Amino acid sequence: MYQVLIVDDDKLARKGLISLVPWEQCGFTVAGDVANGSLALQFLETHPVDLAVVDLTMPVLSGLDFICECRARGISMEYIVLSAHEDFSYVQKALRLGVLDYLSKMQLEPDECVEIFQRAAEKIQKKKSELSSVSPDASKSEVILTPEEKEGWKEIWEMIPDLGWVYNMEQLELLCRKKQKLPQTHKNNYRLLVHILQTLQRAFEVRFDEHFFETYLEENEWIPLIRDELYRKVKAGDCGQTMEVLILKAVILISQDLTNSQLKAETIADTVGMSRSYFSINFKKHTGYSVNSFIRKERIALAKQLIHENDRISIGEISERVGYHDEKYFAKIFLQNEGITFSEYKKH
Repeated sequence: MYQVLIVDDDKLARKGLISLVPWEQCGFTVAGDVANGSLALQFLETHPVDLAVVDLTMPVLSGLDFICECRARGISMEYIVLSAHEDFSYVQKALRLGVLDYLSKMQLEPDECVEIFQRAAEKIQKKKSELSSVSPDASKSEVILTPEEKEGWKEIWEMIPDLGWVYNMEQLELLCRKKQKLPQTHKNNYRLLVHILQTLQRAFEVRFDEHFFETYLEENEWIPLIRDELYRKVKAGDCGQTMEVLILKAVILISQDLTNSQLKAETIADTVGMSRSYFSINFKKHTGYSVNSFIRKERIALAKQLIHENDRISIGEISERVGYHDEKYFAKIFLQNEGITFSEYKKH
């Protein structure tokens, strides 16, 4: 039997749901019921739970905040949300966080409840089977981290909400290097996975299925895979219209148009539907670079990539392929950015 926790500030609603559902038939045992998200977090400290049935609008700690906090703490369980009709906007937000389903408080029917909770039990069973096949001895393989290693994981954790690793390849590589230097415990990797998905869902209004990425947890470079998936979703229009999305669209546009010598902030701002000044301010805020500096950085990165692919390529050919018609100007920009001349870089 799987353990279920009922979280609702209405005691009568909690007791009604407990009596309405044939829990054993659905594969569950009610582990407990509490009045808000804060009490639920306390309950979870001492009671293992597989599924939480959560009211969305509660005092102290709402259902949405409770789910987000559980994800941030690395608590692995599934969620079904309870809502009234007027709470549908909250339901939509909850679904974007990856909850299994929702129940309307105004239309609770025994047959519908049985169907929903049986599906939940099947989902939990599938997840447990997948996790055991990927890492059957994960709990035994966990290691005790030193204070320095804990600090290292904390630094990585704090880099995620900044989103620099989304916009800048250098920041992504730095994040991956920091992670590779630390012991790769299943618990810390899973917590980081949830933290990343939660951050991206909030910033880009994009929905990820965290279970889809669990298969990558044994890979050394699974963070770039999530970044690539975000880029794919932005290109496909599967995101909201937040500022983060607009800036990432601009970054993608720049990366795809580096050979265009006329690539300028004005044209990029027009493409993403913003004024030049407002776009420039927000681009610098989110990426850490001015638009022109970012374009220059990306062009130099492309030039270095072309050198690695073909060390016989001429400076004239490279300068043309990265959007500079004047090779002397390109050589000057290369020296300013890399600290060595183009010829010296090729020799090295």
